[in-house]
Amino acid sequence: MGKRLSTAIAEFLKVWGLLGLVIAAGFVAAYQYVGAPPPELIRMATGMEDGAYYSFGQRYARLLVADGITLEVIPTAGSVENLELLKRGEVSLALVQGGCATEADREQLQSLGSLFLEPVWVFTRSKTILRRVSELKGTRVAVGATGSGTHLLSTRLLAANGITESNAELIRADTPGAVQSLSDGAVDAAIFVASTEAPFIRSLFEKPNIDLLDMERTTAYGRLFSFLTPVTLSEGVVNLERNIPRRDTRLVATAASLAARKDLNPSLIPALLDAVTRVHESGGVLEQRRQFPSVDFIDLPLDQDARRYIRDGPSFLYRWLPYRTAVLLDRLKLLVLPFVALLIPLFRIGPPLYQWRIRSRIYRWYAAVREIDTMLLSGTTGDEELIRDRLLALEREVASVSVPLAYAGEQYHLRLHVRLLQERLGMFAGEHRETSKPRAE
Repeated sequence: MGKRLSTAIAEFLKVWGLLGLVIAAGFVAAYQYVGAPPPELIRMATGMEDGAYYSFGQRYARLLVADGITLEVIPTAGSVENLELLKRGEVSLALVQGGCATEADREQLQSLGSLFLEPVWVFTRSKTILRRVSELKGTRVAVGATGSGTHLLSTRLLAANGITESNAELIRADTPGAVQSLSDGAVDAAIFVASTEAPFIRSLFEKPNIDLLDMERTTAYGRLFSFLTPVTLSEGVVNLERNIPRRDTRLVATAASLAARKDLNPSLIPALLDAVTRVHESGGVLEQRRQFPSVDFIDLPLDQDARRYIRDGPSFLYRWLPYRTAVLLDRLKLLVLPFVALLIPLFRIGPPLYQWRIRSRIYRWYAAVREIDTMLLSGTTGDEELIRDRLLALEREVASVSVPLAYAGEQYHLRLHVRLLQERLGMFAGEHRETSKPRAE
């Protein structure tokens, strides 16, 4: 019994082990066509180190560590520089202000969604009483540093209001320089594009000699510039105790987006969007809860994987499994169809192959049985004693063959056939002796 069981196991392992090797070889061959795993290090261009972009980038980096991803946060002059770094391949990701992308950018880059609103802040000296942006003609205006999104958007808005370098002094200065110049009276106004969370914005509200311009024609700006949307900064929302701002203030806002190269590894998208969602889903002074990340307010083509994530949330794998495990299974799912196509015929081959292996242990003796049977039928037995010894040896060898119980019937059939030949040989020998006796006179 034990011997038969071990034989069955041995044959099973031989058959299915061989099929397993074929499957493994096919799996390895197909795996070569699966996309590359996500990199462990990625670089993101943000903004100046004292700005909101850089601060948000650091928050993303701390969250991504849990997924085994190191995010290197690169400080820059702003969105225009960020787009250039992306196109040159020096970074894979960038925070980009709405309205900065060009047609060339749209051909090479993509968006992973908008993240938060950035109002256009026009702060003026209190002695400069203004009601509209167009009234800045003949004044000194800080319009942001060269290479920044603030500079690009400021000059576009001023140009729409008929203000150029020919009728105003447009001063290029970074954020700290513009804040200092406005505080010192070196400029009459300064334009910023920044989140309400930016520390310098709150500091400007604290200065008694600086006011925030109430932009009256916000609807018109929204119609003329598709990347702008009207917003209202409610009275007291910045500081209730000191009632800052002192009245509802109309502003226009653009949205900061997460931009990426089109060759970004798609397996990074769930981890990146999970991080930005955790940072921005709670909303803010201007944003509703769970409004961001969003597929709206973007001016780069939206990645389709990002669209699905923002619309439907993480897939089943990424929702319930650790990131690296989910990535592996997500990549391997591409092999499911070819893998199943390989398994079906192999599982069909397996049982017949196993059956053939077992029966071959029995059927190989039938060549000798048929040879002896043919000799007996033809009457050309030769040495009968030699054939008898051969049948006895054959019977012993067949009896010693170990096969599973399911195939024992076929083994006993072979033994019966050997016994039948032995009986026929005995009958043949008897007849031969009768015919060979001398006849009595």
